[in-house]
Amino acid sequence: MNESVRREKLERAVLALTQPADVQFSLFPDFVCKADELALDFEEALDGFFGYESEIAENERVELNALDSLILSKSGEKNAAFWTDEALLAHPTWEKIRGAAKATAVVFGWELRTPPPSGAIYIGSPN
Repeated sequence: MNESVRREKLERAVLALTQPADVQFSLFPDFVCKADELALDFEEALDGFFGYESEIAENERVELNALDSLILSKSGEKNAAFWTDEALLAHPTWEKIRGAAKATAVVFGWELRTPPPSGAIYIGSPN
């Protein structure tokens, strides 16, 4: 994956995190957990820079690390209730994540806009 593709994936994932919950819901199919998908998209985009850290300026890295730390602070089974659609709507930490994502987007110089859906393929279970 080249640098422009890595940056495009990261921009889309960060911009998705900046959005209000109703917009975040619209970025994914109804049958997936939106909170999980937002975090997974971000972590996958961030992982794309593993070994390519020199492509990210120091001030960009600081903001990315702050956002990543905030998301990771809610990982683990004890925080399972945080990774629900209900929490995405109402949990105060999601507002902190949105704020940290906005700060990250600003440092990168990205326009605060609604990103397109990821283009990922989601497979639901048959009912």
